[in-house]
Amino acid sequence: MLSRFQNSAQRNWRQIYDSFVPKRPKLDATQQTKLSWANRVESYADVPEVFKDFFKPFQEADLDFPYTVRTPSFEGFLHPTTEKLICDFVHSIYVLERKGGGYDVQCYPLEKISYVGFRAVLLDADFKICGITTDGKPGSSILRFNAVTDYLFEPLLARMRQATGESPGAASSELEKFDNWSQLNYKFMMLARHSLLGGEKVLQAFLQPEIRLPLFTLLGRTFYRTASLTHACILTDREIIMIREDYWYGGIREYIPLRHVVSLSLRERENDLLVLCIQLPGDIQLEYLFEASAKRDLDEFLEIYQRLTIQKEKGRL
Repeated sequence: MLSRFQNSAQRNWRQIYDSFVPKRPKLDATQQTKLSWANRVESYADVPEVFKDFFKPFQEADLDFPYTVRTPSFEGFLHPTTEKLICDFVHSIYVLERKGGGYDVQCYPLEKISYVGFRAVLLDADFKICGITTDGKPGSSILRFNAVTDYLFEPLLARMRQATGESPGAASSELEKFDNWSQLNYKFMMLARHSLLGGEKVLQAFLQPEIRLPLFTLLGRTFYRTASLTHACILTDREIIMIREDYWYGGIREYIPLRHVVSLSLRERENDLLVLCIQLPGDIQLEYLFEASAKRDLDEFLEIYQRLTIQKEKGRL
């Protein structure tokens, strides 16, 4: 009796739900995957309706449409994201984020972008901008998308890193500086090579393997915890490039222009560890953990940076 009542209640609820909620056509796996792709917005006609009024001046004045990329919304409990547009306005980068029936706008002047980051774990990727907005306040924006469409962000990344000219890529003599990483960590060697801009010169680079610390010992067996995943530190004549392993075996690359580094410092930490601190405008501080055995490399890193800073200061005089 109770079972018949439950079945009847479920059936009636389903009928009520179906009458109010429109049925969506079922998508196959390929179609579902494509929904996560970023895509190029090439004209006013391609702009999603909610953002159209932002671009109306380009249509009315017959101006060239800015380089624009759309990233989709992602549902989920842990990391839900909304639909966004990122636009290259030559001297500024705009990020538009859907908010209900409207949108929010963040504008980052190129000269005020403190650093940019790119993370990829299998097909899940995101692009991060951090800097001072036109409001004079620190801001950050993260755009999430399927990694198969990461090529759409390459022109934006080059613009924000202020690549000069139409250089085909980094010189082979610079790429060869990472050859000795092939036996240590082939993945990081390839990520480092891929990170260099054309004309960029590598002044110093070193790897920090995963740092594991003892947690406790039981029955003669010691258990460890991971204090820091593998990461690499690269100093060039333009920027600091930090490459980090992700906990899901992906990769994170962060590009920090030297002109925005307020200070670099090194401090000691318990368990015979060292912390490299990079201070950026807007009270932004990035920290990276190293073993004591890396102190010689870190001291050299700081020395080269200071020497480079003095040379640039003299060049301005």
